[in-house]
Amino acid sequence: MMEPDLRSVDLPTARVLLTNDDGIDAAGFAVLEEIIRPMVGELWVCAPAEGHSGASAMVSLRREIEVQERGLRRYAVTGRPADTVLAALRLVMKDAPPDLVLSGINHGLNIGVDLIYSGTVGAAISAAANGVPAVAFSADHVSGHPVEPHTWDDVRKHLPAVLGRICWFGFAPNGAYGVNFPSHVMHSEPQLCRQGQSVDTMHYVAVEAAQGRYILHHQDGDRSLESGTDTAAIQAGRIGITPLTLDRTDRDLLHRAAEAL
Repeated sequence: MMEPDLRSVDLPTARVLLTNDDGIDAAGFAVLEEIIRPMVGELWVCAPAEGHSGASAMVSLRREIEVQERGLRRYAVTGRPADTVLAALRLVMKDAPPDLVLSGINHGLNIGVDLIYSGTVGAAISAAANGVPAVAFSADHVSGHPVEPHTWDDVRKHLPAVLGRICWFGFAPNGAYGVNFPSHVMHSEPQLCRQGQSVDTMHYVAVEAAQGRYILHHQDGDRSLESGTDTAAIQAGRIGITPLTLDRTDRDLLHRAAEAL
């Protein structure tokens, strides 16, 4: 069986769309825009008007959204991260679609089980589903410490080279990449890795003096450190690069079941 051709992206001439899940005014998004603007041919922004962490690839089906113009090639959308990608492709960029979609930089890792909930990853997957190469960027931070300009120093230093290598190598059809930065990069060479295993730590906290009302929270949990996984890469202080796919078929089980059934 022939391997599908990979699609490379020439960044200096590329039309690039930025989005995220933390909202258009998020600090990580400003850092991404700062890094990417001088690297590409034409930059577009279409991001959520407010934060939607944990939205995965949810869309506002049969619900009204507003596309707000915020400047030249800059839009905020009153919807989820995936809505912003669809609004860009179907509305604001329909006559000249992007060559590449970049989502992030998420304030917090998206590794292990986080990938199924992440709006940052959901936006990238939505782009890939529409045939546009995409990368989702996420960065760890030291728990309990405020986010300050120096929080992003390692990301600023390493992201351009990481993105350049990904775009040179190329994207599979309907494929994307997830890139995670540790809070302190200990090795400049990134690691290609698969999705690791981690415990789902979502939990509800009751709202005080409001019977029957709760707020869902997320916290770090136990993560497998099996070699070759995104969780192990981060633990080792390495930037993890994970190829992502739309295909959720369990191929091992498919073959086993075919033999048994």
